[in-house]
Amino acid sequence: MDRHILLTVSDDSSSLQAVRFVAGFFAGAEKLHLTLLYVAPNPKAGLTESEIIQDYGNLSRREAQTKSLAQTALDRAEELLVSKHFPKANIHKKITFKQLGTANDIIQEGITGVYDAIALGRRGLSRLEELIDDSVSKQVFTTPMEIPLWICRSHEKPAPGVLLCTDGSPASLRCADHVGFMLANAPEHEITLLHVACGSSPTVPDDAIAQARRMLEENGVAGRRIHQKIATCTNIAEAILRVAREGEYGVLATGRTGRGESRTLHLLGSVSMNLLKHLESATLWICH
Repeated sequence: MDRHILLTVSDDSSSLQAVRFVAGFFAGAEKLHLTLLYVAPNPKAGLTESEIIQDYGNLSRREAQTKSLAQTALDRAEELLVSKHFPKANIHKKITFKQLGTANDIIQEGITGVYDAIALGRRGLSRLEELIDDSVSKQVFTTPMEIPLWICRSHEKPAPGVLLCTDGSPASLRCADHVGFMLANAPEHEITLLHVACGSSPTVPDDAIAQARRMLEENGVAGRRIHQKIATCTNIAEAILRVAREGEYGVLATGRTGRGESRTLHLLGSVSMNLLKHLESATLWICH
């Protein structure tokens, strides 16, 4: 089955972070479809219908200029992917004018487009973080979404290893399912299951690891590619970051909320948000 990823592109210096990650991490590109999305400033934003009619000529020129800049950025991203042997026929380019705000437009496209993941550059996430205090954005990020979110680093050649955090929670099992689905036919990627036990953990490590392993194997990941680690700690996020730094991992995959965390938790207070703020060594895959 083909996989379809939504890659965000812009014209700033970090716009190719997600593209570079995908180009460097995935070798079996023939089964991977990529949509490059550019969310462009809307020249008509804030104008009344009469103002749009009155200034139609200038607005049309500005819209054409904006589209030209967007097309240049998309073409540059496409060239990078093709240079890494991604079939041009598998690359789709899309320009949309900002309607709900960049963050919400990206999320909306991800949901309506039935993608397997949304990939953002780290700078793109900073833009999303700026919107956290806005009630609409807070609703978007605290509302469970089926689609996983990738926060990408700009490594030219990410390490092939994947560190998959598991605590037996529904979100962690959905993450295991996602990792298995994306990497089932990618034997170059080894997957290490990590369980962090802090104090009196309610989950038996062997049970949490067994559930995640079963999810990977049901997706077709060979058992010889799956490894495991158990870490003890006083702080879950710090323990995960330590293991990620010490290992050779291109991806750190985790559930958005762990066992004992509420799905309506404020984003900044969760383990996943701490990982997102402090992880430097790998790309973060988050599943709700």
